Amino acid sequence: MKVVVFGAHSSVGGFLVEKLQAKGHHSCAVVGKENQQVALRDRGASETAVYGQSSLDSIFKGYEAVIFLTGINPKAQTGKTVLVDHESVMETVKEAERQGVRRFVLMSAIKADEAVGDESREIGAKEMPDEFLRHERLNYTVVQPGALNDQPGDGKITAAETIGAKGLEISREDLAEVLAEVLNTENTFNKTFEVASGDRPIQEALASL
Repeated sequence: MKVVVFGAHSSVGGFLVEKLQAKGHHSCAVVGKENQQVALRDRGASETAVYGQSSLDSIFKGYEAVIFLTGINPKAQTGKTVLVDHESVMETVKEAERQGVRRFVLMSAIKADEAVGDESREIGAKEMPDEFLRHERLNYTVVQPGALNDQPGDGKITAAETIGAKGLEISREDLAEVLAEVLNTENTFNKTFEVASGDRPIQEALASL
């Protein structure tokens, strides 16, 4: 499958392009700065693009799927405001649908209904883009991870519509594996689920959703 990865310059994004290559996918890593492209190609991205230098029109040409990492605003180098992030997700969803892309995976926040001002959340309120995506004519999957950590991935998770994951974590590497695996896992199509570290192999946990 040919996959566009928005926010590929994040730590999750780096692992993700590696996982996509390992699974035989062709990826385009969309980054925030020109000098971030070499590192993503070195990690397995088939192509790279700088958001702002390439229109969404040209980025989607020939691609079948999108993975959007909402913790990263593709219009910026690092940080973002909640408002701009919402705008970026919805702009991407609309253009992907218009261009004939049918598969859209969104890495969201684990509690999409928490208040915008909640300082315990790094990503911010995601209810707007999540809900927007669910109502579009796309084959979607929304993945809501627990707090991210830098532990090596062990390939084991827990996943469910609700897992009560407050205080639970998941490694960036395992989250990247989940995001790559859901692309072709029919049991995750048109679903929203939470994910954190656990004791079930990733494929098995996703198959149980």
